[in-house]
Amino acid sequence: MPEPVIPKGLIDSNPAVALLLRLGAYYEARVLPVTGVDSEIVFAAPRGQLMVRTAVKGTAIGAHWHSVCDEYVIVTGGHGELLVNGVWHPVEAGDVHACPRGVVHDTRALSEHLRYLSIFTPHLPPGGDLNFV
Repeated sequence: MPEPVIPKGLIDSNPAVALLLRLGAYYEARVLPVTGVDSEIVFAAPRGQLMVRTAVKGTAIGAHWHSVCDEYVIVTGGHGELLVNGVWHPVEAGDVHACPRGVVHDTRALSEHLRYLSIFTPHLPPGGDLNFV
């Protein structure tokens, strides 16, 4: 098998395959916990990772910050609230939250499940990067 050709300027290509995720089918297949947040890392690379998540109705994660990672939250379904810059904001599908490391934030699903993607850059360290206030 021939060596893969690395395009000029590409430092690495790890992993060497891309991901196409059908969110509707993914969410339908998940069995949710009774409480808390269902999370699964569906893609990981040295520079970041993608998690598909559902905050179960009645869940509040708790105010926290990350010391290593920036987090990007993309709401894909349901309704909930995000704590952004000290203020709670209602969120729904299509809303995006960009949170740099060191900034306190929170997520809560009050009246229904809240579905969202979390993108962490860089990759979460072993054991996570959740620092509660």
